[in-house]
Amino acid sequence: MKKIIIRRINILFFLSGFLFVSCQTKIVTNFDKYENLSVDDKKGVSQYIEEAKKSISKRDDEIILLFQYNCFFNETLTINNKFVESFPKQENTIHYGQKQIHFPKNMGNIKITQSDGKKITIPQKEGYDYITVCYYKKEDKFFIHYYDFPKLSIVE
Repeated sequence: MKKIIIRRINILFFLSGFLFVSCQTKIVTNFDKYENLSVDDKKGVSQYIEEAKKSISKRDDEIILLFQYNCFFNETLTINNKFVESFPKQENTIHYGQKQIHFPKNMGNIKITQSDGKKITIPQKEGYDYITVCYYKKEDKFFIHYYDFPKLSIVE
């Protein structure tokens, strides 16, 4: 009898743990180093990288956060209680591009709070000075992509 009770308690803990995890915001993280790109991908990046370095200039002591605009429509983001960026949606606009924030490396982890209350912490990674961030509301997922080269949002 005691074994049956313990087994039921274990099953209850297992199921409640599963429910707890499934209700949390998911984070999908990817990493790209220029040297590891395929030959075709390197060609594509090489075509825009010099221009990108001009438009996304950065110092050695900072990280560039690139927020895909359309991922945060009608939200306001607060980053480490220092930076505030709004993403209003405008009529007759198809592509909004990216918003850039020059984030000092000495500030530690990147803590983002959306106006709807969603929060995420993004750790800095050695050698990756460009980070794109996107939130997909339908799936309650953040997509975080680290790069060691400037990554532009290409309009097709």
